[in-house]
Amino acid sequence: MTDIGIALPKGVSPDSSPASSRVRHMLGRIEYEGYLAGVIVVMAIVLTFTVGSAFWGSTNLSGLLLDVAIDTVPAIGMTLVIVTGGIDVSIGSLVGVVAVVIGLSFEAHLPFVLVLLIGIVVGIGGGLVNGAIVAWGRVPPIIVTLGTLSVFEAITYQLLGGVWISTIPAELTQIVVLDRLGPVPYSFIVAVALVAVFSYIMARRPIGLKIYATGDNPEAARTAGLPIRRIQLFVYALLGGLTAIAALMTVGQSPLVMPTTGQDFELTVIAAAVVGGTNILGGEGKVIGGLLGALLVEMVEDAAILYHVNSFYQQIVLGAMIVAGVAIGVARRRARLGAKAER
Repeated sequence: MTDIGIALPKGVSPDSSPASSRVRHMLGRIEYEGYLAGVIVVMAIVLTFTVGSAFWGSTNLSGLLLDVAIDTVPAIGMTLVIVTGGIDVSIGSLVGVVAVVIGLSFEAHLPFVLVLLIGIVVGIGGGLVNGAIVAWGRVPPIIVTLGTLSVFEAITYQLLGGVWISTIPAELTQIVVLDRLGPVPYSFIVAVALVAVFSYIMARRPIGLKIYATGDNPEAARTAGLPIRRIQLFVYALLGGLTAIAALMTVGQSPLVMPTTGQDFELTVIAAAVVGGTNILGGEGKVIGGLLGALLVEMVEDAAILYHVNSFYQQIVLGAMIVAGVAIGVARRRARLGAKAER
């Protein structure tokens, strides 16, 4: 029998059917965020069939979305910091400092808007301290922010003096928690709006491209004349300001300021960023991923509460999500570099 040679399309094996090739092609075009959104949808379906109204009830849904908003706002800044090749593990302690300053300002009967501005300025100041030491001190970000974590904790305890602050005006709780569009708190809408703004900036504006270039190849970026130090200072200051907004939301959600306010908050925000697809090695990540990561993290925690899972295991799951997110990010980076090398 004569062998007839048939040229097959590139990437299609003799065994593969046109239908399976089309499926693989479609799957290859889906971004990581698409898969993450699919996981969230599947989880929502599982919760619908297992706990039903307990999950979709207005109170639970509003609380879940508020928690997502509190995580998402600083996750925007954390995404940018990690994209530049940095990290900030001090934001939980910074939340405590901002919360105490806000509480003391309310106790001093300062105008409401002024208190909000003071809190944001304090947050930006904390971020500037981290950014300045990283940029000009050339100290590794993890070391810098571990140090400032301890400093911010000490400041919180010193300012509180062992006393809780409970004189938080109902107006803040009204704005943060009670003002809603249906079951959706306005805080969540604000978080989504910020995600949209910074997604546009990172994708379309020169500063966004410079941030990506700084983390992808710092030496090449420096050779090209990019202001690396100013970019680092900017992203850390931005993270500080967004952390202050999260602190305002936290104080509004639970109108008490305690020494433990903000404790371990950095773990949740880092988890949101890395689970959302931000590569811990820098140079890769999307702001929208921070929102999706925060939604997945909070849905997991909410499911644990609805299923009456011990909080000890919740921390294990959170840690596992961070490790998994980092591993996926490293694997995706290797795959991307491997694909470049083959070209």
